Amino acid sequence: MQSCPRCARENEDDVRFCGRCGLDFHEYNRQQAFANGEVHFCTKHPKVETLLSCGRCGRPFCTSCLVIGPAGPRCRECGKQNVSFRPTALLYSFKSLFASFGRMGPWGIYLLVIIILSVIGSFRSCGMATRNSEPSNRTPIESGQK
Repeated sequence: MQSCPRCARENEDDVRFCGRCGLDFHEYNRQQAFANGEVHFCTKHPKVETLLSCGRCGRPFCTSCLVIGPAGPRCRECGKQNVSFRPTALLYSFKSLFASFGRMGPWGIYLLVIIILSVIGSFRSCGMATRNSEPSNRTPIESGQK
């Protein structure tokens, strides 16, 4: 009989989960082994000691087998499993973006149009200011003025 460390219930030796609180005994024992600093060996390099393990499959691996992904460290096998790019998802995101303009209501659309027009107007005024502010090296006689 094994005793649950969380709720102290006596469980059979061959069960994986506690009958009262549902604690996973295998996962708990694995975490305790890492917390105690027990050394594991890399699955690809059996002579290399490591404390790292894959976040997906749980296999130990060394720093030379490490693959950093968006969800953390992975072994090389789990790091190769990439999700393929789906262009329909991108199309759906653009479709939902344009649909959101209809949910803004008339005042939101008016405000959006005003912002766009003011940005375009500021670009146009910047271009005119640089053209008109150029100093003229001509004298009034050369430019046709008396």
